Amino acid sequence: MRKIAYLLLTFYICSYNVMAEDKKAALVLYQLSEKTNSYNTIQIEFEHIFSNKSAGINEKSSGILELQGDNFRIDMAQQLIINNGTTHWIYLKEMNEVQIIDYDTEEEDALSPNKLFTVYNEDYKNAYIEEKTIGVEKMHIIDLFPKESGPIMKVRLTINALKNEIHILALYDKNGGVYTYNIKSFKSDISLAPFTFNTANYPDVEVIDLR
Repeated sequence: MRKIAYLLLTFYICSYNVMAEDKKAALVLYQLSEKTNSYNTIQIEFEHIFSNKSAGINEKSSGILELQGDNFRIDMAQQLIINNGTTHWIYLKEMNEVQIIDYDTEEEDALSPNKLFTVYNEDYKNAYIEEKTIGVEKMHIIDLFPKESGPIMKVRLTINALKNEIHILALYDKNGGVYTYNIKSFKSDISLAPFTFNTANYPDVEVIDLR
C-alpha cells in the first residue's frame, strides 16, 4: 500500500512539474508573440547552418530576413525569396532566373517565416526545456511540436530572457537534418522595400511562371 501511495505521489509531483513548465513555456511564448507582433516591420540578419550527421553534411551561409504582416523576403548569397502572402518568387542569382508560383497558405503557413518568428500558440504544442546562460545572458529553451504531421518534427527556440527576442531558431526534420538560424542582429519598425519582384531591376532575367 505504501508503495502504491509513493508511486501515486511521484506521478502527481511529476505531472505538476510538467504542467508548471508548460505554463512557463506558454507565458514566455505569449510575451514573445506580443512583442514581435507589436512591430510594423522586422529585419533580421542571420547565420544559417544546415547539418545532417548521418549524411556528413555541415553547410553554412548567411542572409537577411524581412517581415511585414503576411509578407516576407529572404535574401541569401545564392537566392532571393519574396512572398506577398499570395505570390511566391524564387530568384536564383547565378542563373538569373526567377520562378513564380502561387503561395499555398494552408500547406506552407505553419512553417512560413511570419509564423516561425511571430506566432507560437496556434499550430504547435510546446515544452519548456531549460533555462541556461549563453555568454552573460539568460536564455529560455523551448521546444515546439507541430500539431499536424509534416516535414518538420520539432522547432527549438532559444529566447533571450531580457530582450524577449529569439536568439537561435532550430528546425529538426524527419530525415535527421537540422536547420539552425543564429540571429546576428534584430531591427524593428524600419522602412522596407515593396514585397514584389520587379523584373526591370534584373536585366535579361528568365521568368518561369508556374501559376
